Amino acid sequence: MIGVFLALDMFLFYVFWEATLIPMALLIGMYGHERRVYAAVKFFLYTMVASVFMLAAIIWLYTHTPLPHSFEYAAFSEVIKNANGSISPATLQWLFLGFFIAFAVKVPLFPLHTWLPDAHVEAPTAGSVLLAGVLLKMGTYGLLRFNVGMFPIQSGRNAVWINVLAIIGIIYGALVALVQPNLKKLIAYSSVSHLGFVVLGIFTFTQAGTDGAVYQMLTMASRPARCSCSLGCFTSASTPTSSRNLAGWPLPCPSSPHSLWWPLCPLSDCRF
Repeated sequence: MIGVFLALDMFLFYVFWEATLIPMALLIGMYGHERRVYAAVKFFLYTMVASVFMLAAIIWLYTHTPLPHSFEYAAFSEVIKNANGSISPATLQWLFLGFFIAFAVKVPLFPLHTWLPDAHVEAPTAGSVLLAGVLLKMGTYGLLRFNVGMFPIQSGRNAVWINVLAIIGIIYGALVALVQPNLKKLIAYSSVSHLGFVVLGIFTFTQAGTDGAVYQMLTMASRPARCSCSLGCFTSASTPTSSRNLAGWPLPCPSSPHSLWWPLCPLSDCRF
C-alpha cells in the first residue's frame, strides 16, 4: 500500500496496485466468516478485471513516449500534454476511462460498489479496518493524481456524469445504511456515501471542493481505529470502565475524555 502512494513509475505503480489484492483476499478468504470465499473471490475479480483497463492504458502510453520508452509519470503527462492533435480526442477519452474504471471500482463509485458490502461483512475485523482505512482511499488518490492530474481536459468533459454517479452514491449509500441491522454493512454503505462526497469534491474543480476531498481522505484514516474498537470489543457489566475484546484481552476504550485514546475510541463506540 505504501508503494501505491509512492511509486512514480507507472508500471511499478500497477504492480503495487495489484499486489495489494493478494494479502487482502487471503485475509478475507482464510480468516473471514461463513461466506468468506465468495466475498474474497468477488473482491479479487472485481478489482483485478477493472485494473486490466488501466494496464492497457499504461502500455499504450508507454509505446507513445519518446525513445527510449519510459513508464515515468512525467513522461506520460508530457505525451498527453503535447499531443497537439497527434492523439485523437476519442483515444484520450478511452485512456481516461481506462484509468477511471480501475479507480472507480476501488473507491467504490456507484454502481460499481457491490463488492464492498460482501467484503466488509465477511472480512475479519483487521480486514474491515484495512478496507475502510486505506484500500478505499487508493481509489480516490488515483482519481485525483492520475485522472485529474494527467487528463485535466477529459476530466472536465466527463465531470457531469461522474458527479451524477457520486450524488446517486451519496443518497443511495446513506439510505441503505439507515436500515442495516448489521454493523459491518452499515459501515460499508456509509463508506459508499462518504466517498461519494470525496469524488464529488474532486470533480467540482474548485479549491473548496478539492480541499474538502483531500481533508476527507486524510480524516477518514482515523475512522477505522474507532470502527475496530466497535467491532472488536464490548463493555463488561462487571467492570464498566474497562473493555475487553472477544478474546478477553483488554482494549484501550476509556470512559474519560482526558485519556490519550479517547479521540480514537470513545466509550460510545463500544456500547452496543
